[in-house]
Parts: sequence; structure tokens; C-alpha cells
Amino acid sequence: MSSEDPTGAQQWPGYRSKPSYDPGQSLVFPAPVPAELRALGQEVRAADWPVRLAFRASRIARLDTLCRWQTLRALAYVHALAAGAADARLLSDLRVVPGPETAGDPALSELPARLERYALALPPDLVDAVVRDAGGLLTDNRFTAGVLAAGLCADSRPADTDEAVSRAVVLTSYWYETPAQRGALALAWSANLFVRSWLWWSASFTYGDPAGGIGITTDPRPARPSPSALPAWATPLLDRSTG
Repeated sequence: MSSEDPTGAQQWPGYRSKPSYDPGQSLVFPAPVPAELRALGQEVRAADWPVRLAFRASRIARLDTLCRWQTLRALAYVHALAAGAADARLLSDLRVVPGPETAGDPALSELPARLERYALALPPDLVDAVVRDAGGLLTDNRFTAGVLAAGLCADSRPADTDEAVSRAVVLTSYWYETPAQRGALALAWSANLFVRSWLWWSASFTYGDPAGGIGITTDPRPARPSPSALPAWATPLLDRSTG
């Protein structure tokens, strides 16, 4: 499958996979990442997460929009990594940072839908890994909020320490105070983590490590989350992850 045509024939020169010891699970072995794509690795995980806490319906809806956009953005980037290439339009779309201004820009209203086409064209084993890691984060874990807030905040490359602290506090608060948004936040975190792990492993162990597996898929894998635990916009991803 080429990055120019997400609905074309399936060819994935950017990685290979094989079954793991966990039934139904695939171990993912990245190929070397082209320099042009690797250069996007930091930028594509950044989103302008809120720095002020507010529980108005409009603010919660905006947070959900940012989570959707960032999840699809990271997965579209994974599509480019798996394909080993991306066309100019996709590269341009990936460089747009989700944030309050971009999310409300009518000129960018169709961009998330374009990213979604790439995300849903990914092989099921890659989507499944991201969905299941999000499910793992949603299980009972007293450190979940801190892990999620720290990860998304670090990926957002805050301009200064005060901004970093504000974003971390806001994301932690949203996790505790708006349980309905946890699935969306978990997916954004999981998609970013998958990107980070893919790039690290591709640089360290081309096509896998001597032990025969790599860390971008968990073995044993977490349970797939129920549809009710995820936002409505994640339904196509959940369907894709089941093959």
C-alpha cells in the first residue's frame, strides 16, 4: 500500500511482522526510516494542549477534537512509516499542529478526515496495538493520569517550564474530572507512544532485536477496550483493529 493511495494494493516496505507468543498478536519489526520521515518524528507528536482548565461544554468538545486530531495525525504518520514514504500533501497535513486555533479554522476543517483515511488504511495489527495500549491505560491504575499527562505534555514541546506545568495539571484534571474524555486522551497518548517506540526501535534494531521481538507491541497484550470506553469517533479504529 502506498502513501499516495491509501486504498491501493497492500505493500508495506517500512515494516514486517510475525506472530508472537501471545495468540493473535503480531510483533512489529520496523525497517530503517527515511530521513525525511524521521525528521517529522518530534513534530508530529506535538499538540497545543490547553493550559487553562475549564469545564464548559465548548471546552470539553474542543479537547475531544484535539484528541481525535492528534490520534489520527499520529496514525497517519505511522501509515507513512509503514509505507516507507509519504506524498507532499500528507507531509503538509502532518505538519499542522492541532490546537485551539487550528481546530477552529474553517480552512482546515477537512484535514482530520484526510488523516483518518490514512489511519483506517493501516494494517489491523498496527491499529490493534494502539487501541489495546489505550485500553491498558484505561484499566485501574493509580499512576495513569500522571503517565498520560507527562507523556502528552513532553510530546507537546512546551515553550517554558510554566507552560509545561500548566498543561500537565490541566490534562491530569481533565482525566479525573471528565471520565467521558479518558478514552480520547488514552488514544492520543497511545498513538504518540507507538510513534516514539517505532522510531526508537527502527534506529536501534533494524527489523527487530536479537531476542526476536521489539517493544512497540506489548506481549502479552492488554485487552481490547469496549466500545463504551472509547469516544464515538474511535469506532472505525476499533472496527479496524479487529480486522
